Amino acid sequence: MKIFSIEAGPVQTMAYIVYDELSADAIIIDVPLESATTISSKIKELKLNAKAIILTHSHWDHSAEAPSLAENIHSPIFIHKADEYRLLEPNKYTVWKLPIMLEAFKASQYLEDGENLDFGTLHCEIIHTPGHTEGGICIYFPSENIVFTGDTLFNMSVGRVDLPGGNWDLLNHSIRNKLLVLPAQTDVYCGHGEPTTIGFERNNNPFLNKNTIY
Repeated sequence: MKIFSIEAGPVQTMAYIVYDELSADAIIIDVPLESATTISSKIKELKLNAKAIILTHSHWDHSAEAPSLAENIHSPIFIHKADEYRLLEPNKYTVWKLPIMLEAFKASQYLEDGENLDFGTLHCEIIHTPGHTEGGICIYFPSENIVFTGDTLFNMSVGRVDLPGGNWDLLNHSIRNKLLVLPAQTDVYCGHGEPTTIGFERNNNPFLNKNTIY
């Protein structure tokens, strides 16, 4: 399993190309502004078969260039159904006024909690982690001890809950009961910032201290 990381857009959002060297099958996780050209070029350079674009959630900074990338590389877009409404009316839910108009689009397929997906020799599990948004998901590769957490869990931080659809109780429950139970050595690739591990966050993340009120 190989991972190519791209940091792009006005709020430094992470996108990932995850691919299987044996079959050249690949998935793309999140497509922020100013990332589609880089992702498309890398897919072509590595001669990858783009099987899916998976959105961890539908905030514009993670999804803005998904439709243009999907058209360019002929790949379906996957998301949890509870988050699709922002894709259908993206300019209505930006919270802040943006200098551009976002393209509305519909997902190709919905993902559910516990769903298993296979790409080449790679196997991943979808973990529904509501709290930052209603339909936020994480993508877990158990054989590789890797999880992509979007804006649910960060290095020494957690996703914000003060935006529409955010809920601290749900986020706290999602992180504690669905992420921190993963093996300590699991590498965490976040939606913003540097990677971390489940063990490090379990022991050091200040937002997950039992006495923290957030």
